This record gives sequence, C-alpha cells and structure tokens, in this order.
Amino acid sequence: MDRHYCAEELQNMLQDRLKNGGIRLDLGCGARKRPGHIGVDTVKLEGVDIVWDIEKGLPFEGDTVDSVWSNFLFEHVADTAGLFRELYRVCKKDAIVEFRVPYYQSLTQYKDPTHKAVILPETMRYFSSEKWYGSDYGFGTNFKLLGVKYDYLPPFDLLVGRKLFFLWPLTWPLILFARRFLWNVVHSVTIKIQVIKQPL
Repeated sequence: MDRHYCAEELQNMLQDRLKNGGIRLDLGCGARKRPGHIGVDTVKLEGVDIVWDIEKGLPFEGDTVDSVWSNFLFEHVADTAGLFRELYRVCKKDAIVEFRVPYYQSLTQYKDPTHKAVILPETMRYFSSEKWYGSDYGFGTNFKLLGVKYDYLPPFDLLVGRKLFFLWPLTWPLILFARRFLWNVVHSVTIKIQVIKQPL
C-alpha cells in the first residue's frame, strides 16, 4: 500500500479540512481522538479516521498538515529519526507538533514491552538546525523547541502545586535535582515543537 493512499471519502475529508481550518492530526488517537482532529491509528476504533502504521511513514502529501498532537505513541515507533523526518515532511511551515511520552527515568517508560524508543526534550536538538557535535547526522529537519511540561508523580506533584507556591525558592532546586537524578519523580513529559521551513 502506497503511503499516500487514502480511501476516496478520506481524500474528500482532507480536502474539506484544507479549505476549512486546515489539517490537524491526532496520531495514535485510539478511541480518545481530540475534537477537530483527524485520527490516525493502527486499529479501527471509534474516532479513528485513517487506519495506518506510521512505521511506514505518514499517508499525507508534503506541506499539508497544520498541527499534530500525539499522546503516548512516539515511544512505540522504532525509527525515531524516520518519524521526525516524516513529521517535518508533511507539516507546513510554522506548524506545531505537540506530543506526550513517558519520562525516561520512570517505570512508565520501561514496564511496557511494546515501547521501542526513549525520547527526551534534549533529543529535539538533533532535529534542529543547531550546529554542534550531534548535528551532522543529516536528518534534514529543523524543529524549534517551544516548551516542555513535566507531569510529576506523588509527592513531587504537591511540591509543584499552587498550594506550596510560597515554598518555591526552596522546593524548585529540590525538584530540579530530583528530576535529574532520581527515578519515578516524573511520569511523563509533553514536548511542544514548531516546524521551521523556508516559505514555499
């Protein structure tokens, strides 16, 4: 099956989305697709619009996608570099890609036997245009890191809560230390990046 294949009704849906607000994807949506998004998953569930294995690429033309959301999918893809090359290919200039993955120092990352990759916020440097020792792989992508959100596990979630905000000067260094050197402080991380391309 060609990666650009879609049933006729899906092609019509894509054309309609292009005319009315753009194409927003929810990759690995399962039965919990984000409203207003096109759901892509390997299994036909309620809310899944396109049944597709993204290990084979993304079934969209280049420079057509306005935004991407994904919740706990990217860690299931073996070819991380290939995934980000495909995201870069299909996304328009300035498109936003936001995804949530297990934190690398958590049981969430390692307990699931179907996980194939570990993705850190620092991984995004490899897919940027920064010039450094890891920038010579030639991935052909340029993403800009916009933000990182950490989902803390108890009791650390209390330390970052508003109720203890007055203790922030004391708790913030502790949290930074714990997040870097201890296990099971953070459950997952949401990474937000922007596609940087030259105008068409």
